[in-house]
Amino acid sequence: MWTSFICPDEVQIKIEDCINECRMDRRCVAKPTLIMFAMGRRKWKGKISTTQALNGTRLEFLRLKHDYGEAPCDRAFALAGTQHHLKYQKIEIPGALYEEWMEDEEGTGMFDYYDSETFELYDFKLIGGYKVNRILGKFSEEVPVAGEFFKSGPRKGQPRTQKVWAMRDPDNFEYRMQLSRYGWMLRDAGFRVDHVLLQATVRDWTEQTSKQYGLDRKIYLIEISMFDRDTVVNFYRARRDALLKALETDTMPDVCSPEERWNDRRCQKYCVVWNHCDHGRQVRATPLPKDGDEVFG
Repeated sequence: MWTSFICPDEVQIKIEDCINECRMDRRCVAKPTLIMFAMGRRKWKGKISTTQALNGTRLEFLRLKHDYGEAPCDRAFALAGTQHHLKYQKIEIPGALYEEWMEDEEGTGMFDYYDSETFELYDFKLIGGYKVNRILGKFSEEVPVAGEFFKSGPRKGQPRTQKVWAMRDPDNFEYRMQLSRYGWMLRDAGFRVDHVLLQATVRDWTEQTSKQYGLDRKIYLIEISMFDRDTVVNFYRARRDALLKALETDTMPDVCSPEERWNDRRCQKYCVVWNHCDHGRQVRATPLPKDGDEVFG
């Protein structure tokens, strides 16, 4: 479980000790920020959460079995995400539900916002432009420029190309499954849900990245189609059973899938328990090619 902060000199210190007194000459972040990070910890109560189920079973098993640390600066985007928390911001909307805790046989979940007048369910995310494009179904392709060829260099004689945007099926499984889970939990509780929407704030939006990704705004409101109830229930039930069995038998689950590992970029840069995983240790020892990477949040 998350028990420590990692200082800039890579030394770990218990979260409570860090908040009480910094062991270095000066804090890396202010005490109120550390307290906010610490408040985000959730104690395991034996039921898998919606977001836990979307992670690899091995990752969640190791996070529950081992104490680990995180650098405060690495949680910067989590801090930015708190601006979307309506209760934290003390926003009152008559007749609306927001950040309500739900629980059933498959596990737990907490949605962001439900509008009882329009019967719409919203989830707020801070997402990189690379992934926003894929959620929108936009993919870049290199196509030849008619009549133009390289006149020199290693590509002499080859046709020049240009990047164009092509529309395909959205790459949105994690978000679609998460929103579908919340939608069906609300429906099972007696609420009408007509639409589910993802509000994606482009985390890395600049003039340059907007051109790079072909994005024309900083916030996108994207309607997501829900999976049918059986698909959602079966998915979360399987994830629940796999994690509980691994914990009960103290058996290391299989390596997370390539999608769950973000094609190993999660192992390389973002996994907090990589040192307890043979695959994580192997990936850390092998540099990955520099390419677009993304964090699911």
